[in-house]
Amino acid sequence: MTRFILGRVGLLAIAWLLASVLIFATLRILPGDVALVIGGSKASPERTAQLREALGLNQPILTQYFEWIGGVLRFDLGESVLTGASISAELIEKAEVTVPLTLLSLAIVLVVALPLGVFAAYKRSSALGQVVQASSVLVSAIPVVWAGLLGIIVLSTWLQWLPSQGFPRDGWSEPWLAFRALILPALTIGLIEGAILFRFVRSATLRALEADHVRTAMSQGNSRLRALLAHGLPGVGLSVVSVLGLQAAALLVGAVVVEQLFSLPGLGRMLVTDVGNRDLTKVQSTILVMTGIILALGALVDVVHRLIDPRMKGSSEE
Repeated sequence: MTRFILGRVGLLAIAWLLASVLIFATLRILPGDVALVIGGSKASPERTAQLREALGLNQPILTQYFEWIGGVLRFDLGESVLTGASISAELIEKAEVTVPLTLLSLAIVLVVALPLGVFAAYKRSSALGQVVQASSVLVSAIPVVWAGLLGIIVLSTWLQWLPSQGFPRDGWSEPWLAFRALILPALTIGLIEGAILFRFVRSATLRALEADHVRTAMSQGNSRLRALLAHGLPGVGLSVVSVLGLQAAALLVGAVVVEQLFSLPGLGRMLVTDVGNRDLTKVQSTILVMTGIILALGALVDVVHRLIDPRMKGSSEE
């Protein structure tokens, strides 16, 4: 198992470094000049040249990359070229919104997908089971923006149950207000991603119902439901673990759109603003951190799956 974990860590490090190269190169292809953004459209060529030199933009591309990635490896993400503020401090501040939003969305995904997926498979021949399945297809096809607007109209404008936009100025010092501000955004992406995971859970449950060990349990006198719960669901759980990392990554990416729609001061909204301002150092550091989180989630899912899957226990003891 130790060898397996070390191998996954090594692959994670290689993938992360390759991602850093791709992120750095892609941002350099984008049109625009941060020196012109800072100096303004009326800045003289001499002033623009001074700014480029002060920002290190006149250095060779490889030098710029190695200075940046070297700082990241020392846990120094640098400073914003526009404000001079610490990027690490801003990321931590914005993560106080994005991380709880992602976790709440993931909780909604699990609450929606797991029980309904199992129910729809168990009752696949019933009218209610077919209605649940059809509803999942409909919900998963709704764009996030449309779902958010519909939620604002129904839950905020008509029913006035939840706030439509914004986040408390004092943040989590007012826990209930902060939590209420995240409920509608979390529902927006959680229900859609939950509908996607629902179909996966339903398919896994259908396979479990047809599995030999479940049929054997029923032949020994267990009811179909008891056999499924006792012998089928563990296998369904293993299958769900395999895709949870992808679901968490999708939720993190979805937060970029949702935070814009609901005016939440999180990582997604900050990233969109910084791209428009051409704050390259901040943008590339933010994307690299988010990429690292997504890669780490994938590696963690692989390790957990190997730990709990009895078919892999023998090889995990190497």
